[in-house]
Amino acid sequence: MPVVNVRRTVPRLTPDRRLKSETSMSYPSPAHALAAIALELGANGLAFDENGIARIGINDDIVVALARGIREDCLDMVAEVPVQLEELTHEMAVNLLLANFRSGGPGLPTFSVNPTDGKVLISNSLQVNRLQLEDLMEAFKSFTGVLYHYHGQGLHDLREHSKPDSGPTVN
Repeated sequence: MPVVNVRRTVPRLTPDRRLKSETSMSYPSPAHALAAIALELGANGLAFDENGIARIGINDDIVVALARGIREDCLDMVAEVPVQLEELTHEMAVNLLLANFRSGGPGLPTFSVNPTDGKVLISNSLQVNRLQLEDLMEAFKSFTGVLYHYHGQGLHDLREHSKPDSGPTVN
């Protein structure tokens, strides 16, 4: 499963900066959207494999998988957060679910657990036939921002804020 490495940041989108691709169109399929994202990131060779997954290496620790969604008009983004299910205390699991309300929601990244290996995932699904390139890139930028956060300070904060309270309890 090849990974295409991108060693630069996602372009900052401003009104005076035009994207490399045409921004006034949506995409008829995830493959078209993937091609536009690859062009924008300079990720030559990025394509779906036989399983419908394309992988982008953001750095040595972070890989984002872009996949054909269950719905044929969706592109899914999925990445691992560096914590396993067996590491999650009850408090950490509750705080991850609460993080779905803070960082997730319709069109935003959410946390889940891969049932086959117990890895905590962050994912997002984009309906590509309703989005322009600017929207796709903004969603990718937002997704990688949350992902970076949980590969660093966010995971530390999650662990710190999930320690059981050692003070007295009120019954």
